[in-house]
Amino acid sequence: MSVQNPSGMATLARLLRGRGKGLAVEPKPAAPALLLQDVQRILRTGWAETPRRVLLPGYATSTFRESASLLDRLQPAGRPDLVMAYSIKTNPSPALLGLARDAGLWAEAIAQSEVTHAVGLGFPPEQIVLNGPGKWWLAPVKTPRYGAIFCDSLQELRMLRPRLSSGDLVADYVGLRLRPATVNSRFGIGLHEPAVLAEAVALLKRLPRRQGLGFHFHIASSLFGVRTWHSLAENFLAAVGLLCDRLRGRPVVVSFGGGWHPDDWSDFLRGEFRQLVTACRRQLPMVRRIILEPGKALSQRSMCLLTHVIEVRRSRTRTELVVDASVAELPDVRSHPHRIASLGPSGRLALWGTGPDRVLGRLCMEFDILSDSMQAPKTVRRGDLLAYLDAGAYDASMAYSFGSGGLPLTLG
Repeated sequence: MSVQNPSGMATLARLLRGRGKGLAVEPKPAAPALLLQDVQRILRTGWAETPRRVLLPGYATSTFRESASLLDRLQPAGRPDLVMAYSIKTNPSPALLGLARDAGLWAEAIAQSEVTHAVGLGFPPEQIVLNGPGKWWLAPVKTPRYGAIFCDSLQELRMLRPRLSSGDLVADYVGLRLRPATVNSRFGIGLHEPAVLAEAVALLKRLPRRQGLGFHFHIASSLFGVRTWHSLAENFLAAVGLLCDRLRGRPVVVSFGGGWHPDDWSDFLRGEFRQLVTACRRQLPMVRRIILEPGKALSQRSMCLLTHVIEVRRSRTRTELVVDASVAELPDVRSHPHRIASLGPSGRLALWGTGPDRVLGRLCMEFDILSDSMQAPKTVRRGDLLAYLDAGAYDASMAYSFGSGGLPLTLG
């Protein structure tokens, strides 16, 4: 395809626009048995100080190992090489990063502080992927070689070219995050405009001759829906093919991020991702590596938040529980369901269902409501210990200190 070819431009624009409007699927109600075993053991142990975020070790370990095993089964006999890079920002817990490292995953960083964190936990620099608009903040860390760098703008790529040419910066692959034209996102580069496409191709051509090129795609599957994600990912691969027609002779990496819900993750690896790998092998022989970047798919269910009931308010129509946790410890509580578990009088674990009751946080803020429309057990009393599940992703990394009088809170 020629950059100046109007029909070629129309083809690329169409591919970046996508098709279909897949709807997000509600999470399955059942919780994995290993997760429930971890929660029951933790609740039976009891904790005096709450709120406290706790790792579910058995479940978390199995999740990372299972994902790595599924990826190994998909690995073609030849190229492309398949790599999974854990998104540090989703939850930078050393425990989770240790599980990722031990399972053979790489790390994806969005800041130099995350690079330092990953290297300190044993990730080789060549197994670190840099992404996002602020990846060079605060001060650049001197590393021997990055695995891949995806620029969020043409300005960033232009800035990096002298460093790559001089050898001050080394990466196996350097390239761009591409933004589908129909996705309202602040991230990445939309190539549906002829002038932008022409400049992108020109800048990539000016990189050192042996420099591998990279292209990254990311929209949240849990927000846009599985079908829409897959449709746009297919279009992304087709667009990469058209770009590579203008960039012949370069090894290429393609990278997929997707904000997958844990319920969709294993099905995605067995289904949609398998199809994308097959498409790459058939249509894009220049692709040497495929990077898959999960975050909350692996971390969301890896932790629970423990909290004590500090007041029970019963009325004719509903029960309201006040707990010592708050939106400061569960800042992402509205974006996805957070199941609640507690021990019944017999010591058995119970998952709470839906109903007219509410759980209110400790803060003197109107919006500090942790759960609406849930069914509190009739036996619940002041002092009972509850576990908020699905609290290991952005609930952990975005938690903040508020309403504690300066006292440190135990957050895991």
